[in-house]
Amino acid sequence: MTEKHLDELENTLQTNIIYNTDCLALKGGLIDLPNKSIDLVVTDPPYKFENQGGGFYAKNKSTQRMYLDALKKIGCCEFNPAEFLDILKPKMKKFYGYFFCNKTLVVPYIQWAIKNKFNYDILVMAKQNPIPSYNNHHLSDLEYIIMIREKGSYFSKHKDVDDFRKFYLTSCKKGVHPAEKPVDLIKRFIRLSSHENDIVLDPFLGSGTTAVAAKDLNRKYIGYEISKEYCQIAKKRIAAEKNTLF
Repeated sequence: MTEKHLDELENTLQTNIIYNTDCLALKGGLIDLPNKSIDLVVTDPPYKFENQGGGFYAKNKSTQRMYLDALKKIGCCEFNPAEFLDILKPKMKKFYGYFFCNKTLVVPYIQWAIKNKFNYDILVMAKQNPIPSYNNHHLSDLEYIIMIREKGSYFSKHKDVDDFRKFYLTSCKKGVHPAEKPVDLIKRFIRLSSHENDIVLDPFLGSGTTAVAAKDLNRKYIGYEISKEYCQIAKKRIAAEKNTLF
C-alpha cells in the first residue's frame, strides 16, 4: 500500500473513539477495522489463571484476592493470545504491540512472535506493595509485558533513558478498574514506539488509560471495551482531562 493510499485510509478511519463491543466479535469488532490502519497496540488483554490457590482463591478469606472475582465477572480470566493476535495482525501497518500478561501466557505470546518471525522482548511491571499472600509461593508482585514488533517498525532514539528500561516499579493503587495500569507506563511505550498523530489501538480499553495516554501525547486512539460501565468511565476520564491535555 502506497503512502498516498495510507493517507486516504487514515482520512476515512474514525479515530478518538471508543466502541462498546467485544473486540473479537464477528461484527463490529477488530475484524471491521481496515487492514493496515493501525500504528501501535498497547493493551492489557485478559489473563489466564490456572492456579486458584495461594493469593488467588485461597479458602482463607483473609488472603483471598477478591479482585479476581471482579475480573472474572467481566471475562478477564480466560484468553487465547494466538487467536487474538491473528485477528490483529492484518490491521497493523507493521505489527507492533505491547501486551500485558501473567506468567501463564508469556510462552504463548513468544511462540506466536517466533512463528511470525517478529522480534520480541519481555518487560516487567513490579509492584512495591503486593498483597502479602504467598502460601508456599513467591509473592504475586510481577506482571509481564510482551513487546512484539515487526522488522522496520519505529523505535525512538530520544534521550530519556528511563523510557528504555525493561523494569517499571509501581505501587498498587486501587483504581476504578480491577486491572488498571499506570498512565506513566503506557506513555513510556507510546513515546518509544510511535510518532505524533499515529493511531494507537487498545482492544481491551478498560477504564481508558491507553486513550488518556495517547491523547496526552498527541496520538490518535481507538478503543474497544465490552463493559458499558467502563466505556462510560473511560469517556469521562478523557473528557475530564481535555483542558489539561492540550
